[in-house]
Amino acid sequence: MKSIAAAIFLGLSGAAAAQPPAAGDAVLQTLAAGEAARGQGDYAALLRAGQALRLLGAHPAEGEVDLAAEWTQEATGHGATLPSDATYRGAALGPAYKRGALAGGDSFSVKQLFLAGQPARIAVAPVDGEAALSVSVKGMDGTTLCTKSIVGQGAECAWMPVFTDRYAITIENEGPRPAAFFLTMK
Repeated sequence: MKSIAAAIFLGLSGAAAAQPPAAGDAVLQTLAAGEAARGQGDYAALLRAGQALRLLGAHPAEGEVDLAAEWTQEATGHGATLPSDATYRGAALGPAYKRGALAGGDSFSVKQLFLAGQPARIAVAPVDGEAALSVSVKGMDGTTLCTKSIVGQGAECAWMPVFTDRYAITIENEGPRPAAFFLTMK
């Protein structure tokens, strides 16, 4: 329901319409739309993307920039405003996101806690569709749960943890060029 509300709120017009869905993940779609809006100087779309992140309940991973706040401040600083009938709803907890960049041949790893009996899901999308990225998820015992190449709009891994535990998420840049990405963890 939140992803439908966010899609309606985002409006999928202007810069957002230029970005196809990213791995079927509403947060990734919103991050991609915001990045496109920022790049095109479409501050109305940037404001909608910032507010959609809040509506989805997304928050930055620890130590990351709060893109919802940053985009909202940047857009309003350029005169963008929301319609007076915009509704605000949110959740105390929601998916975490991270924007990262890797030099050619580099990798990034993070350990994330996922709760037993609750569906776990991560999704990764390149900021530039030409990136040669891959993602893997391993349990703390070293068991590989998922390994995928990130092509086109992205890739996702989903599983059901039997025990509450930390899982290692690794993103690798297999290409020679620098590559930026978005990671969502839920």
